[in-house]
Amino acid sequence: MTSKLVRNIIISLALLILLTGSVSADVVQAGSSFDATLTSVTTHLDARIVGDDPDSPVVLNYDISATGITRPDGTTTPMSGSAVAYIRAHITGSRNGNGPAEDLSYSDISKASGLISSFQKSIAYRGGSNLG
Repeated sequence: MTSKLVRNIIISLALLILLTGSVSADVVQAGSSFDATLTSVTTHLDARIVGDDPDSPVVLNYDISATGITRPDGTTTPMSGSAVAYIRAHITGSRNGNGPAEDLSYSDISKASGLISSFQKSIAYRGGSNLG
């Protein structure tokens, strides 16, 4: 019997976003963790951090897909175990350097355990000074 163990795929971006008149230290983390057998796992990461152009947004896209396996005879066997995918964000800063700094914390987690036919999660974050 084939088994596959995948643990703690974590993508973490410490982002310094230049806002008009102020600098903001933002932290965005996205990742997944699996403890399962008979698993086919695919992840995709697309990330962009602000470069020379302050109007260019910060982007984090993370996709995870996990399924059981298809045997040579065509039958499908679900994965057995647990799967977790999450995003955590802590965003700070002030608009145009005026007024009090704003503080935003956000998190989202998806979990599954037992016999899992399919586990999928798409995470998208976009930030920066110009989100138009």
